[in-house]
Amino acid sequence: MNKFKSLLLGTAAAAIAATGAQAADAPMGREPVYRCDITGFIELPGTNICFKVGGFARLIVWGTNEDAGSLEGVGGDDFGMYAQGRLNFDARRSTDHGTVRAFVEVQATDANVNTGGALQLRHAFAQLGNWVFGKTSSTFLHGASSANGTDPTVTGHTIRINQIRYTHSIGNGLTVAVAIEDQAYENTRTTTSISTTAANTTNVGFTPGNGGSGENNLPNFVANIHYSNGGWDTQLSGVLHQNEFGDGTDELGYGILLGIAGELTDQLNLIAKIGYFHANPSYAFDFFTGGTNTGDDYDQFGIVGGVAYEVSDEVTFQLAGFWGTADNNNNTVGAIPAPATISGTGTNAVTAVDHDLWGASALISWRPVGGFEFLGELMYRNTDPAVGADTDEVIGVFSAAASF
Repeated sequence: MNKFKSLLLGTAAAAIAATGAQAADAPMGREPVYRCDITGFIELPGTNICFKVGGFARLIVWGTNEDAGSLEGVGGDDFGMYAQGRLNFDARRSTDHGTVRAFVEVQATDANVNTGGALQLRHAFAQLGNWVFGKTSSTFLHGASSANGTDPTVTGHTIRINQIRYTHSIGNGLTVAVAIEDQAYENTRTTTSISTTAANTTNVGFTPGNGGSGENNLPNFVANIHYSNGGWDTQLSGVLHQNEFGDGTDELGYGILLGIAGELTDQLNLIAKIGYFHANPSYAFDFFTGGTNTGDDYDQFGIVGGVAYEVSDEVTFQLAGFWGTADNNNNTVGAIPAPATISGTGTNAVTAVDHDLWGASALISWRPVGGFEFLGELMYRNTDPAVGADTDEVIGVFSAAASF
């Protein structure tokens, strides 16, 4: 028995000695194990929740010509500047029913007063697996084929709307999504568009106008089929919309959108999208000035395209353009802003909705360090209404943004 005990003690002593000899090579303590393998997310201590906080702070400086009006919506200023801040919160956890996610994004824009500007809710949605409930970008949109730039920009297409969405993955990069969206939404949006980073989407530019779709009796029905693989991304979307522009008069409105984005080379990217909208101005491209109480024959057709060239990791150039036409079949029920201002400061003086538009933007982005971006953009839009003279709008924007 004593011999057996001595053997055990000797073995233990040898093990301790060996451990001591290797102590310098061993870690001082066990490294923590994180369940959050998504870039930028960290684990909330004591829970299985992964969360991320992001946003930016930026200054926007702008200048316009006479036709463009005031970008701040007051008076006839040709120059101005303002600050803007954005915060978003993203929390996720895995369950037997898929990922549970809560996402909220708010933004405030300086009102040139000591008290600042009002806080605006941009996104707020709950997600369970493949289901999304709340306010976020419309299922109709194709973000990959949207040009980068200021917010809004002449080539933008932005709809943030309350919805219930289901997405199903077929495999090999192919998905389908269906949704019902709030028909009460009208086209009085603030656009998010061109930038090489999410931080520098500036809040100046072309006010889209109002969809004026009357009573909210039925939701919008939206669906898309989306494919992404090998540097190419494409989506076909459709929407059905009840357009009741007056008591006893309504029309089934609809919209169709095809978007394509692709990497031509490691440095050169291409985007293109084409859309047609019948009695459904709320889903049209942002460059359309819309019209209040537009009739059931109101048609809009538009094309957007652009190329972006990455000169280096710090510098990117982009050229983008658009063309569109809006036809109310000589119906004078509605009106477009006159002049068709970037800021919407004009009055409803033109008594016909019919108009053609075209425009372009040139952008340069410089990112001297990670998380900081300087952006310069020059935009032009020509609006040619069926009644009255056309307008030529020019706007230049400079912004500096720090993101986190």
